[in-house]
Amino acid sequence: MENFINMIIKNLEGNGFPDKKVSLPTEKMYEVADSKGFSFNAVLDEMKANHQIETEIGPEKTVFFKSLPEQASNPFEGMDQMSMMKQAQEMMSKMDPEELKKMQDMIMNMSPEEKEELMKKGKGMGLI
Repeated sequence: MENFINMIIKNLEGNGFPDKKVSLPTEKMYEVADSKGFSFNAVLDEMKANHQIETEIGPEKTVFFKSLPEQASNPFEGMDQMSMMKQAQEMMSKMDPEELKKMQDMIMNMSPEEKEELMKKGKGMGLI
């Protein structure tokens, strides 16, 4: 199974992974895994456990992306304001348009109280 996983990872890297999310056709992936005697779901579990690769399985495509390390709850902790802004811009530049839209929609759907709390947190972090 590890050879098959390495083949998938090499294919993903050829398409910009891990800096970008990469999708592969879902049905084809199930077929190829099956032809090699593997369960595609087991392959994905193995990739998550041993390679920190997450997936979102859709009917047409399976999206692969690198797991975020579980470190500090605040990714900006201990940074000065300029470093923080640079980090935030870098994180947003790596988001695909769909992710940015979800973030915008989430903010637009917040209650006035939630927006006020978000602004307080931003001020506390020196972003505003």
